[in-house]
Amino acid sequence: LLFAATGPTANTDAVRAVIARLERAFESDDPPPSEDTELNEFHASKTLNGRVAVKGDLDAVTGEMLLSALSGLSKPRPAQDGTKDPRTPGQRRADGFTELLRRYLDSGIAGEEGGERPHVSLHVNAKDLADHTDCSARAQQDAAASPDDSLFAVDGVAWTEWMGPLSITAARLLSCDSIVTPIVLDGNGAPLDLGVSTRTVTKRQRKALVARDRGCAFPGCGAPPSWCEGHHIIHWSAGGPSDMGNLVLLCGFHHRLLHHSDWEIEMGADRHPMFIPPRQVDWERKPIPAHNRARPRAS
Repeated sequence: LLFAATGPTANTDAVRAVIARLERAFESDDPPPSEDTELNEFHASKTLNGRVAVKGDLDAVTGEMLLSALSGLSKPRPAQDGTKDPRTPGQRRADGFTELLRRYLDSGIAGEEGGERPHVSLHVNAKDLADHTDCSARAQQDAAASPDDSLFAVDGVAWTEWMGPLSITAARLLSCDSIVTPIVLDGNGAPLDLGVSTRTVTKRQRKALVARDRGCAFPGCGAPPSWCEGHHIIHWSAGGPSDMGNLVLLCGFHHRLLHHSDWEIEMGADRHPMFIPPRQVDWERKPIPAHNRARPRAS
């Protein structure tokens, strides 16, 4: 109405036409388009490069719930020295959406499917998870020898129910803080035995991690504990023990960074984690104390 009544093209007929449309909308029992839930759509499609493209059109109330849920999880997180968060708004919202999904699946309120709570299921050969040296070469040899075999039979490849193949690096990241159910298969890939499900990081250990690290231990982060996962300094799949000397609390962003970069962690003499940067960050690779152990800046 304001648009029709302003500007060089405004005239009485245009204003009356808009008023008539508003009257019909308010007198009708049908909701306005912004509140019509029958127009809602949400598409999630796998792409050729193994990602998921998401597109949606939601009513105003559902949109408000989504934006409210993402608001606190998508805020910029400046570094301890005041450096701005390098993530774009789109990257922050994507990280917030990831955290939202993780909390929902961990909460146990998602109901059950086949008697089990819905969660991420990862299939991977134990030998590949522990040691994937020359995996690509072995995979090529296996594919040439038996081209009709399933992709899961190829060395060095993990498998998820919805998305299909994942790299061993991603599998190692997921195995850091997860529920593991060993399944023994025969030579034809048929299950022989189902082992007991165990957590790689127990609830008691997580409480101890929160008491020690108080949140994400990565220098300059300090994200709250509810955003964090337990990370094995020596990979759990490589025989690293699930004890306090081999565990550190990391947010999802820095957990992925540790698995996909040259950052390293070692335990200091005070039994707190120290972070060793890659050479492109610090040529001397001087250890950096965990976030809650860093000395406050002088005023």
